[in-house]
Amino acid sequence: MNGFSLHSTLREDCHILGTWHDIWVLLHRDAHVRWFILVPETNLTEWHELPEETRQKLALLTQRLSSCLKTEQHCDKINLGLIGNMVPQLHMHVIGRWKSDPYWPGVVWGKSQSGKKYTEEQVNAFQESIKTYLEQ
Repeated sequence: MNGFSLHSTLREDCHILGTWHDIWVLLHRDAHVRWFILVPETNLTEWHELPEETRQKLALLTQRLSSCLKTEQHCDKINLGLIGNMVPQLHMHVIGRWKSDPYWPGVVWGKSQSGKKYTEEQVNAFQESIKTYLEQ
């Protein structure tokens, strides 16, 4: 999209895994949980403002990544969020949680612990593991 750029906070906090139908797929750097962030290429800031086609694509991608987290990562729970108070750019959080993660059962927002980061090999493995789900 002309004029679209990824918000600096998202760029700093995440690994860019790629794009799928004009939606950026990011992996949050906090490896305590499996935390994808999906960013449609738009300057709109609210879910209800998105064109129907974009909402459908975002919902489908959310469903597919949620399925990947349950099947591949064996997460106990999938949390979804569209908040945008700190980062105004429209983005969807898809977070795989385990009952053993350090934030359970609370929320992950603002709780990120330092120290556990992904290696380059792990990021590459995530890129490969989600391909199957994105190509369905």
